[in-house]
Amino acid sequence: MGTTTVARITVVAGDPAASDEAAQKLLKELHDLPEIIAVEPATVPGTADGARGVDAIAVGTLLLTMAATPEVLGGVLTYLVDWLRRPGNRGSVRFKVGDKELEVSNPTPAERKKIVDAFVRELRRH
Repeated sequence: MGTTTVARITVVAGDPAASDEAAQKLLKELHDLPEIIAVEPATVPGTADGARGVDAIAVGTLLLTMAATPEVLGGVLTYLVDWLRRPGNRGSVRFKVGDKELEVSNPTPAERKKIVDAFVRELRRH
C-alpha cells in the first residue's frame, strides 16, 4: 500500500433507490471524518451508441480516498460497520481495495473486530 489508497464502498439496501439514498447519507457523514482525503459518488462509463458516453452515477457506490495505513483502514471499516448498526440503516456494505473485497451486514461487536482485523491483515500482506 502507498501513502494513499482508494476504496470502493457499495451500500446494498434492498432496491436501487434505497441503496442510493443510504449511500448519499453515508457520503455526507464520511466527509466529516478527518482520516478521509476525498469521497465522491462513483461513476460508470457511459455507453451511448456512436457518441461519447456520459458517465452515470454507480447506484449506491462511493469512492473513498484515505491514508493507506492499517489504523486508518481499520478505523474506516469499523465506522462503516457501526454505521450499518444504527437505526434506519439496513442492508450491507461492500468495501473493496484493489482486488480485496469485504462485505458486512450486521455483525456483533466481537465479530466486527475479528472481521476488520482479518481484512486489514490481508491488505497489509499485499
